[in-house]
Amino acid sequence: MASSTRGTYHKGEARRKQILDEALNIVAVEGFDQTTLSKISKAVGITEAGVLHYFDSIDDLLVQVLRERDATDLAASRLIPENLKDPVTVQPESDDNPVSHALAIIAHNQKTPGLVELYAHMSVKAADPESCAYKYFKERGTIERALVGQTVATLYASHRVAPLVPPEDVARLLQALLDGLQIQWLLENDLDMECLAQKAIFAMLDLPIPSSTDASTEQAPEQTPSSG
Repeated sequence: MASSTRGTYHKGEARRKQILDEALNIVAVEGFDQTTLSKISKAVGITEAGVLHYFDSIDDLLVQVLRERDATDLAASRLIPENLKDPVTVQPESDDNPVSHALAIIAHNQKTPGLVELYAHMSVKAADPESCAYKYFKERGTIERALVGQTVATLYASHRVAPLVPPEDVARLLQALLDGLQIQWLLENDLDMECLAQKAIFAMLDLPIPSSTDASTEQAPEQTPSSG
């Protein structure tokens, strides 16, 4: 009986993961506005009621899609400690640091506007303490500020700069800036979020942009057409 129960549980978890993967793909490829419960159920091969059997509501499903995206992003970063009390590895002159990973995620987001739309949509719903989005954004914000705060403190120390603003306050300001930048990008898709975010981060920290990234932002000289 116990083994049968475990088997049923694992099948249920596998189905739930399949639903999240399909929903994440639909949002990323087709856009948030084109994501429907009908499309998700057809992609998984079960009824709409069957999809909602694994989630409290469609909003709960969408919040879990955001959690799935966050888990994927965090897994891609080897520098995020499992225990938030452990120090964050920061090498300012290296491409392998939390700042560069954050910029890489922003660059990836520009390729999946549907997920940015979903994030913005659910952030509005999070204003209601009774919504499932409220808990997600509270938890995400706390973790994000803890990681960014550690990174800021380490960057200040490595550059021997006395911070004018406490790292935890800088972390909250950066969080607000980057969330706002995503809204601006939804209104003007030609904005280079990665470039603007990089400039904003280092300007706010009053630190020089690493030379490796300086070079990448310079425009290549125009080529003179060859004759003949």
